[in-house]
Amino acid sequence: MNVHTLSNLSSGLYVIGAKDGERNVGCVVNTVVQATSNPITITVCIHKDNYTNACIKKNKEFSVSVLAQNISEAHIGVFGFRSSRDEDKFSQVSTGITPSGMPYLKEGATSYIQCKVLDFVDNFTHTIFVAEVQEAEILSKEPNMTYEYYHRVIKGKAPKNASSYIEGGEAISKTYKCSICGYEYSGSKEEFEGLSDDFQCPICGMEKELFKL
Repeated sequence: MNVHTLSNLSSGLYVIGAKDGERNVGCVVNTVVQATSNPITITVCIHKDNYTNACIKKNKEFSVSVLAQNISEAHIGVFGFRSSRDEDKFSQVSTGITPSGMPYLKEGATSYIQCKVLDFVDNFTHTIFVAEVQEAEILSKEPNMTYEYYHRVIKGKAPKNASSYIEGGEAISKTYKCSICGYEYSGSKEEFEGLSDDFQCPICGMEKELFKL
């Protein structure tokens, strides 16, 4: 089976926001899909190891920030390659709060959606949440980030907890690539080696020494 065929499935990129008591938590997903129109419901698939998953199950609410194409690569790194167990992700971005108190991205997002969980289903490594949309607002007219754009232009890869992650599925790189988030340096091997030692990955902030061919 050619697993790369699955990359042809269309999807966007989103930040899911939730609460851990008074603390904001969140993670990146690419699995937000409208399920019904009356009432308006969506489904979201989140890895069981993601701290955000447990917080949603406890509080039965979450937000969806629909990411814009011009979002900072560093923001993707924060929400996609770090854990809310260890740090306050939303303190590093401009944050809005939905009417029900859920955090969302005010910058780097085209819209937000406030959701109330109706049910959830165990799906092997992930949980599929079914939620009713309670509120939604447009934030900007920027184009939405697509998963295809993220891979082709930003040169990012799927985190290991992503629904679309493929073990060993990354193409062989002819230049240096971040071993943490998969960001691929756009220049040649020689240009990368000529960069100063304090160079950091623009997505996850890791040091130059963690880039590999």
